[in-house]
Amino acid sequence: MKKRIVLIGVVVAFAFLGIVCYKTWLVTFVATKCLSGRAEGRQGIIKSIIIPWRHYQLHLHHWFLAVVVGAVFAATGLYFLPMNMVYGFLSAIMFQGIYCYNDWYKLIKRRSAAANLAQPASLIAAENCQL
Repeated sequence: MKKRIVLIGVVVAFAFLGIVCYKTWLVTFVATKCLSGRAEGRQGIIKSIIIPWRHYQLHLHHWFLAVVVGAVFAATGLYFLPMNMVYGFLSAIMFQGIYCYNDWYKLIKRRSAAANLAQPASLIAAENCQL
């Protein structure tokens, strides 16, 4: 039921935005699906941007980055492509990131103690192997 409602909403939006938006959206959705991780926590062809900070890590999901870019374009009014293409491109990235993953809302995560301990140990082991 959820998928039907979302797909109907997408079709209605494309009716208003036009065929250029529709084609751009489809191409971008397929590209994003192929380049991103297959499931939560799995690395895709394009690596995730994760910023460590103290005991936390900030995960900049691709849908979040698309929102930021869209906000910048909307605030400045600066578009390098026709607006319909920009809307199709950014909305496909947002849609894929939110719709295909269950952890889409987790931007800040607490780093586990095991991950904090494993990183220095792996660096030491790597240094020892090079000797």
